[in-house]
Amino acid sequence: MFDIIVIGVGPAGATFARLVSSKYKVLILDKTNGRGKCCGGLIAPDAQALLASFDIGIPKRVVSDPQLLYVKSIDLETNMERNYQRHYTNINRKAFDEFLISLLPPNVTLKTNCLYVNHKYEEDIISVTIKAGDVTQEERCRILVGADGAYSRVRGNVFDDFSLIRKYLAIQGEYKRLSPINHYAVFFDRTITDFYSWLIPKEDTVLVGGAFLEREKPRLKYAKLLSAVKGNKYQIGELIKVSACFLLRPRLKDIKIGKENVALIGESAGFISPSSSEGLSYAYNSASALAKALSEIDKEWLNRYRNYTRKLKLNIFFKIIKSAIMYNHFLRNLIFKTNIGSLKNI
Repeated sequence: MFDIIVIGVGPAGATFARLVSSKYKVLILDKTNGRGKCCGGLIAPDAQALLASFDIGIPKRVVSDPQLLYVKSIDLETNMERNYQRHYTNINRKAFDEFLISLLPPNVTLKTNCLYVNHKYEEDIISVTIKAGDVTQEERCRILVGADGAYSRVRGNVFDDFSLIRKYLAIQGEYKRLSPINHYAVFFDRTITDFYSWLIPKEDTVLVGGAFLEREKPRLKYAKLLSAVKGNKYQIGELIKVSACFLLRPRLKDIKIGKENVALIGESAGFISPSSSEGLSYAYNSASALAKALSEIDKEWLNRYRNYTRKLKLNIFFKIIKSAIMYNHFLRNLIFKTNIGSLKNI
């Protein structure tokens, strides 16, 4: 019997478990080994600040070269581009996830290669059904936490709203890098996606990815993106691997924090930027908010969590407004023409 069972050991799940481990008996279940996903592997300033608040430094083994000090924004339809100063910590996402898992204290139980199937209530206790290989098991807890990403099975079992959520398929290829690239590039093209696409150098490789609506033949759109990137003077070599995952682009109505004795954190709850798909800061913020709300397990903990996440919802509201400007072809190119905020000497 556990106080809390967490489904998913990504940044949200691992952070939450670490924060509550001194007070509660915690079990984390993950369907793989919780290491690595389809992700650009950039820690934005907001997420850097939260890591600092946790007194967490990034080990050298996690960092990828080069460190990126600006983003090159490119409109593929007009060939206009501008450079904007940003500082991202460039990381190896797999190594970063392994690092976060290594921070879990020994009293947190972690079981990997376990698939969450469903849960049911037995009075005030939740019975969680999991599958490990061909073996079905039951674990029991007082609180269940869904931290299992955009395609959250926990959320699906609680709200059954996956078909209603605005979601994309993120496709990312890792390629050999044939020439120096010292910046993070983002691409805009309405014929490819109404969201955005990216290019990120990692040591001697480069990641090229995009987020595509499911109904719009994402693999064909990715091929078109790759062709456009190569035609934009980026020298990209042989393909090493391709990965894909679902990605939310939330509206306010897509945010669900939980129900009864089930809570959702990170992207499972809809906490991810609708303008840039940055998710690490939202993972840390929501994990911290839930840990604070669970100062005790009483009848008011979910209401406390709701109150503590109001600022996150407000933040997403402003990102929705920002997104409407960023992805408006006319407004974006008007901003490009004015050079507002851009680095004019690159």
